[in-house]
Amino acid sequence: MILKQQVQYAPMIQKALSLCETMLSRSETLYPFAALSVDGDTHCIFLSDEDYNNRHPNGAHFGMIEKLEQQLQLYKMQTKSTIGMLVYAATIRTPHKEEKDGLMFSICDSNGENTLTLYPYEFEQNSITIGKPFTCDFSD
Repeated sequence: MILKQQVQYAPMIQKALSLCETMLSRSETLYPFAALSVDGDTHCIFLSDEDYNNRHPNGAHFGMIEKLEQQLQLYKMQTKSTIGMLVYAATIRTPHKEEKDGLMFSICDSNGENTLTLYPYEFEQNSITIGKPFTCDFSD
C-alpha cells in the first residue's frame, strides 16, 4: 500500500517493501539498507560486514543508519534528481501501549523534503503481512 502523497515514489517503495518481505520471511530480521532512485532507476545500498560489527554492550548494533545516510548524501551530491530512502526496523507503540513491529521508511527527495513512513507488519504462517502505513512530513 502506497500513501496518496507518495505516489511519485511508488516504484522505489514497492521494491523496498518486497525486499523487506523477503528478508523478514527468510530470517525474521531486517538489516538496514538504503534505496537510491536516480532518474527512476532504483538501487539498494547495504553496508559491508565490518559496518555491522559495531556493538553496544547490550548487544545492539549501532551506527548503521548514520553510515547509510552518509552514503546517500554522497550520491545525492553527484546528481540533482536523486531520491534517497533509509529502511530500518522500528517498534510501534499503539495508543493501548501495545508494541508492534514496523518498517521505517525515511524518504528525502531531491528538494530536501523529508517524509517518515511507518509500515506495521506481522508474522503469519511462513509469510509477512504489511499493514496500512502512517506518515509524518517534515520540511527542512
